[in-house]
Amino acid sequence: MNFHIGQAHREIAIVGCGPKGLYALDSLSEAARKTPSHSFDVHVFEESPNPGAGPIYDPGQPNVLLMNFPAGKIDAWTGGRGPDLQVWLMSQGKKVAAEEYVPRAVVGQYLTWCFGQVVANAPPNLQISIHPVRVHDVRQFQARWMISPGSIVVDELLICTGHQDWCRTRRPHLSEEIPSPFPVDLALTNARIPPGTSVACKGFALTFLDTMLALTEGRGGSFAPLEQGYVYHSSGLEPQLIAPFSRTGRPMRAKVDVDRFARPQGEAYWETQLDAFEAFLSEKSSATFTSDIWPSIRQMAERTINSAPGTAAAVFTHWQGSVFDPERCRDELRTGFEIALGIRPPDVLWALGETWRRCYPHLVAWINHHDLPETDAALFRTVATEMERLAFGPPAQNIGKLICLERTGLVSLNHLDGGMAADVTVDATIPPAGSAALSQPLNGLMRDGHLSVGALQGIVVNGRAQALVNGAATPGLSIIGRATEGSVLGNDTLSRALHDLPERWAANVVHAARAGRETSLEQTA
Repeated sequence: MNFHIGQAHREIAIVGCGPKGLYALDSLSEAARKTPSHSFDVHVFEESPNPGAGPIYDPGQPNVLLMNFPAGKIDAWTGGRGPDLQVWLMSQGKKVAAEEYVPRAVVGQYLTWCFGQVVANAPPNLQISIHPVRVHDVRQFQARWMISPGSIVVDELLICTGHQDWCRTRRPHLSEEIPSPFPVDLALTNARIPPGTSVACKGFALTFLDTMLALTEGRGGSFAPLEQGYVYHSSGLEPQLIAPFSRTGRPMRAKVDVDRFARPQGEAYWETQLDAFEAFLSEKSSATFTSDIWPSIRQMAERTINSAPGTAAAVFTHWQGSVFDPERCRDELRTGFEIALGIRPPDVLWALGETWRRCYPHLVAWINHHDLPETDAALFRTVATEMERLAFGPPAQNIGKLICLERTGLVSLNHLDGGMAADVTVDATIPPAGSAALSQPLNGLMRDGHLSVGALQGIVVNGRAQALVNGAATPGLSIIGRATEGSVLGNDTLSRALHDLPERWAANVVHAARAGRETSLEQTA
């Protein structure tokens, strides 16, 4: 330890250091820099060899796996203290457009570099120790927290463990099941899925598309662009058939190709609409999602494309209440793809997705740390689930590649109900956000009564990321990220601008150190 007598000192642990852990460490480093009379020892626990990126943004994954977030919005720093992704890539001799969807591996390289910068430039009163292990237990120990392995005891514990799909194990009765496609270079090898085999994929969203591309383009196949799609050239190493199945069969809508899509309304229109929406949320303190916010979003969608009042409600109800058969699924994929390319005009589903996406930062501010009544929460969960498909879908090129592979026969949509007997089954879903799929150490903390769950099924935290039980903060325990989804909205984003929880958490840690020092001085006096 490198601190002076008289300094307030705190031991901190950050468990999980993907992007959320990186942002928290950076925030604490900046807070410590401004408070030289306090010292901090920070223990960073990250099993992945790439702190900052973690397993989801592993720099070693194949480049066929693309981001679902445009390059121009990726910036790991606040206040312009470091380069955003575009500037960093330019320093590496690579130029990307703001609207481009770059490989996840490239973003992982950037995040890993950012982590190195935070560590290298930490102030003298912040000492960082990196532990490349998975934490398997956390217990309260004399008003502090003991972390195993290592039996390290800390004053403040922050958990940022994110996605938990790599913690799954194979179910004994499915000997040919792959519990997660990640990391694809280990899970989807030729040995585990030999060329010519049939593959069933549980799930029909972003992780399925990653699996599909890893098993085709990732094995040496190639796509050649056409004016309205792609043609695929096989490598001969692909599976014989890749068949997704899901509970609803409803596909995701493609994100628009900004170079080809003509928006029906300009930015001035959206500025006016969103200003009115924000004013509505702030002025009506008793607003509910069911009676006020959801109708307002539907009406905004209708105005966006000049459709008749009530159209959005009818179309959404029909969409959400349907289980898609193969033909309807093909039609919907083609519709979304053609809208994305500007071949056909936007429809009400596009308008709903666009409105939700534009309103999302305001929804985040409204719903964060706001426990909804059960009826409101139930409708919000239903709408938010469908808006994941309509507002936050994949790049248009990935939907175009899916359409192409289905036409060639490498992908089949004829088994959406899961009725196909396959050589191998890949679980291409991700565990649900919130508390529904907790692994260690969160499930142990839940078991021991240190966490609680809100109406939207997320672990409840306050505005400083502290865990709450019966409205009271659990001393020294904080959580940022996917496990809090519902208490905090929109955790699955690289955006550092959407939430300020890392900065608030760091400020609270410094405040606790200051309070501890004042107490110590009083006792000494």
